Amino acid sequence: MFGLVACISLIAYIFCFPYKYETSSLGLYGTTTYFRWIPYFGFMLLGAILGTKNVEIKKLKYKNVVLFAVSFLMFYAIQLLAKHYRPIAPIQIVTLIPLIGIVYYLYKICNSSLFSRLYQNKIAHAVIMTIAGLCLESYLIQEYCFTSAWNSIFPLNVLFIYVIILLVSYIVRCIARLFSQIFREKEFEWKAIIKIY
Repeated sequence: MFGLVACISLIAYIFCFPYKYETSSLGLYGTTTYFRWIPYFGFMLLGAILGTKNVEIKKLKYKNVVLFAVSFLMFYAIQLLAKHYRPIAPIQIVTLIPLIGIVYYLYKICNSSLFSRLYQNKIAHAVIMTIAGLCLESYLIQEYCFTSAWNSIFPLNVLFIYVIILLVSYIVRCIARLFSQIFREKEFEWKAIIKIY
């Protein structure tokens, strides 16, 4: 299945989405075309496969940490080169390979017993579950929350924007739950509407 998604992504990149859009100064990940939806479907499949296998990793292996770091550095190095050297820009599709490494090795790192113990902590559990539960809403509304008004206080502006995105995401989710309860026959469950996770 991954081979099929990879082939479709490559064909779409070469023939369906002109380089001038996908390799602009913003790069493959900063454009407004829908190309990214094709390979991102492969990442969604990877998450589903990993989630259903229930892989249990006893201890944190440094090999996974190193491979995650290498994938992370390669991903941004290729993008940086593509941004500054236009001849390299058309081959930035290869960043999808280290991006798979980032997703896979981060999963293995977070599935280790070290992080499992952290997850057992009530506060850490609540934070993780809240952020995870707001992923879809955050993805949908984040571009409307970005602002350059606080750039002068970098890196605190990143934290402020992140908190704002989470708050707006929570409000959006509450409104969505309210609407879903309006159009059903059962009684209103106000606690379910405002439930954090």
